[in-house]
Amino acid sequence: MQGIIETDPKINLEFMAEENRFAHAQLTLQNLQSQPIAFKIKTTVPQMFQVKPSVGFIEADRSMIVEISTTQAIGQDQKFDAKFQINACFRDSNEQDLNQFWRSRDQSTIQTTQLRSKLKYQNPQDQQNQFQQPQQQQQQQQQQITGDSKILESSVFNSSHSESRMFKSIKEDSQKDEQLNQYKDQYEKLSQEYQVFKQKIQQDQFNNLSKKESNAINTRQALIVVIIALVIGYILGK
Repeated sequence: MQGIIETDPKINLEFMAEENRFAHAQLTLQNLQSQPIAFKIKTTVPQMFQVKPSVGFIEADRSMIVEISTTQAIGQDQKFDAKFQINACFRDSNEQDLNQFWRSRDQSTIQTTQLRSKLKYQNPQDQQNQFQQPQQQQQQQQQQITGDSKILESSVFNSSHSESRMFKSIKEDSQKDEQLNQYKDQYEKLSQEYQVFKQKIQQDQFNNLSKKESNAINTRQALIVVIIALVIGYILGK
């Protein structure tokens, strides 16, 4: 039976190990169905491996990560050819005892997947290089960030300097306009004062002229009165 579960990896289960140390591998089980399934993992050398978990249930459309490690240190010349078998079937009952659940399964309802184990040694120097490589990358990234920061700082300074010069120019133009407006107001004020002064002079000249004309009329009237009096006196004397 196929199409119940999918494994990652699909063929070789790769164990990472160092000389005379425990080996470790990781297996991912993906439920391809829209209902819960059960799984069980077996190996040809059970005393050599620890599988967590080796049995269990996986909910619909979910996955589970299985950790597999050796129970003893692995030498480089040690034989390492164990096989793993993953059995999976639908969970069609509420049985909680997993051993009893698998004992009651019909073989035709079980999907079987087999994986070969493969040992990959990792030298301490390689591990150190792997550790140093992220540090070097981090330092390069930090240097790049520092360089970008300096470029940004320079750009901000130049931009601020340009904005300062532009603001200063605008401020100077504004001050010139303000002075020009002040001169214009002073000119208008002086023009108004000149007009008032001019009108006052003209009024004074008119008043003086009126006085002169009035004095001339009074003198003329007095002469006429004197002449009339002389004429009357001459007539009466005769």
